[in-house]
Amino acid sequence: MAGVDFIVAAVPLYLATMPVAQAASSPAPAAKRNLVLVPSSSAAEPVSPMGGMRLLDDLDRQTTPSKPARDDHWVIAPLPFRNELFGAGLVLGAGYLYRPRDTDSLARYSVAALAGMYAEGGTQAAMGGHRGYWSDQCYRTTLGIAAGELHYDVELDLGEDDRTISLIQQFTGVSTDLAMKVGASGWLGAGFVYGHTDIRLRDPQVPLPDDIEHSTRIDVVNVRLSGEFDSRDSDLYPRTGRYARTQVSIARQALGSEDDYEAVELEWNAFLPLDATQVLAGRVAGKLVDGNAPFFAKAWFGSGADLRGYTPGRYIGKSMLAAQMEWRWQATPRWGLSAFAGTGKVAGALGEIDTDAWLPAAGLGLRLRLSKSLPLNLRADLAWGRDDDTFTLAVGEAF
Repeated sequence: MAGVDFIVAAVPLYLATMPVAQAASSPAPAAKRNLVLVPSSSAAEPVSPMGGMRLLDDLDRQTTPSKPARDDHWVIAPLPFRNELFGAGLVLGAGYLYRPRDTDSLARYSVAALAGMYAEGGTQAAMGGHRGYWSDQCYRTTLGIAAGELHYDVELDLGEDDRTISLIQQFTGVSTDLAMKVGASGWLGAGFVYGHTDIRLRDPQVPLPDDIEHSTRIDVVNVRLSGEFDSRDSDLYPRTGRYARTQVSIARQALGSEDDYEAVELEWNAFLPLDATQVLAGRVAGKLVDGNAPFFAKAWFGSGADLRGYTPGRYIGKSMLAAQMEWRWQATPRWGLSAFAGTGKVAGALGEIDTDAWLPAAGLGLRLRLSKSLPLNLRADLAWGRDDDTFTLAVGEAF
């Protein structure tokens, strides 16, 4: 994906609300809301080395209905993570949330945020962004800017042997979006992305394979159309509801892009409570790329939640489909367990790797509840795929 995900490589953030005690001067006890900064699942599991990070997505969602006494908040937090693509790292983010004082208690906050990320191996990135709500929450604007340097490996099957290509990818870019609210739970939007990236090998003596080498500098200019539906009861730990999202990215040389291509991404998540402590979650996601897209804009299997058990960078293709189910059990107020399984497929893969067969995956997870008043877990997931296994540490559920 070469959209906003290109812009915010490795520094997405969620902002969630946390009740705290009311000030002693208040006449009656009532919940007030403070805010904490936590990463989305994609922060720890990027969709691709240039992506998986949705700019300011869900920074403004509410998790409790109580009306706060204040309508502006400062937040700052360090956020550790670990994934197979970048290794262990830390995100440091700070944000300012605000909204008109005479607004509905469930109205979303406008957000201004800054964040930086560093991971072992030298990966680093920085971003700034703003998401604003206007005309009684009927319109939403998003603006972002980011720059960074990513260090990661791409594993290719070139017929005679496997080759692990170690890359360094520098990037800068900006993104802007405008969305209109549709009904109670939907948004329709359009946006524009401009950026460029420079790609080189860690070992300059080794040439880039043909599947990767478009040019050492690639300009990315995308027009994007998006739609979203969200009826979940919580974005941090959903127990009921649905979440669906689609995005179409269109790149054209006439607009300044390196090549002409289109990409369509779809995802659908559903949540069913089994009892007071158990939830069954399901997800179907896919991506289709047509045209001469750079390798980082193609479908990366094993990234994000699709699917745990595969290291990103081995199965890269022009299309991908993945489906999975996850059982979640909050065994005690502090600890929880999960079990998940799924399968997927990649077509039009780089190199000569076998993608005819389906790619199954399964795993187990341990959950640690980080707050008594907020349904937010630190998760540790161990997963096994057909020819790989992964360990992920992140804040928030995989989907």
